[in-house]
Amino acid sequence: MIIRALALLPAILPICMVAAEVPQFLWEGDVDQTVTLYIRGDQLKTASTRGVPAEHQRWRFFRPLPDSRNGVRQEVQSGRGAVVITQQPTLANSYLAAVQIDDPQDGRSHYSIALYWESDPDTAHNWKDRGWQSDSSAPRAKTPTGRLTWRGHVDGDVMVECQSTSCRSSVIGGMPVSRERTRFTRPLPQAEVAVSLVTANPYIQVQDQPLPSNDYTARVRITDECGGKKDCSFTLEWRQPDAEATPEKTPAQRGLVWSGRVSGTVRVMVRGASTMSEVLSGGPTTNEQSFFDRPLPLRQAGLTPAVRKLQGRGDVSIVEEPSEKNSYTLLFEIRDPGRGADDYAVEVDW
Repeated sequence: MIIRALALLPAILPICMVAAEVPQFLWEGDVDQTVTLYIRGDQLKTASTRGVPAEHQRWRFFRPLPDSRNGVRQEVQSGRGAVVITQQPTLANSYLAAVQIDDPQDGRSHYSIALYWESDPDTAHNWKDRGWQSDSSAPRAKTPTGRLTWRGHVDGDVMVECQSTSCRSSVIGGMPVSRERTRFTRPLPQAEVAVSLVTANPYIQVQDQPLPSNDYTARVRITDECGGKKDCSFTLEWRQPDAEATPEKTPAQRGLVWSGRVSGTVRVMVRGASTMSEVLSGGPTTNEQSFFDRPLPLRQAGLTPAVRKLQGRGDVSIVEEPSEKNSYTLLFEIRDPGRGADDYAVEVDW
């Protein structure tokens, strides 16, 4: 059998099996100071306890929070501040979970948070995934430009590196930078955008543009003449990538081989280097294994995913491709038409 052959060929599948676990809830947004997320069932409310309300929010429930005592766990996927679960669901709080985000630095920072809990099969049976939702008070359309402003007390030559929603300085010569502050109007995209100085200064130069080779980092060189034991600042500006433009496609290569025994219809979710299967109809999936050649990229547009059935009597197809809207998650389905269960092996390329 092909499944047994796969287990005997580590040279062909060099990456070991990865634990299959994905979050039940994902949230993204821009935070300045303190914001709290309140989750009950499949509803979310956001409150600003200090500072301004969160902006550019979007969230997705993969399963509702059950009306039962349940230990909620968190994973901070991006964000510079502290994220703490301040309330666990209990009978006393009507099974509410609360997550507090504290962002102490100047300006907004983009946060991405995943929550995990044990789902209730009875509750989830009639529940429908509504996909990604967004804050109706926050515009979803991209603005034409983004800006970041950096300032600090400079005494020497300095290189400032900016990526996503943060900047850090390194000293080429002289004293360390003090009183360093950064403010972003939008995160610097994970894309090849051309950044430029809003105000020309002979002692401040853009050294490197954001490129895939430098993980989309903009580098700005400040010489001693700009600082000279005083405050120095610059503002970078860029045009946001066109959301409607079709990204350049990259050739697909094998990323994963999934195997398992399926009876009915099963949906498999792939994100990063993990998978999780969901039975849509039929019996439970057994003998499930995932062998990764490489993780599914979390911030790469233009992928050309494909699935190829290696074993099994039914059909296999992709139902959702990875994109920014679904946090770069790939979904494929296996539909087994026969009686009983059958062994499947599926190659997924991207």
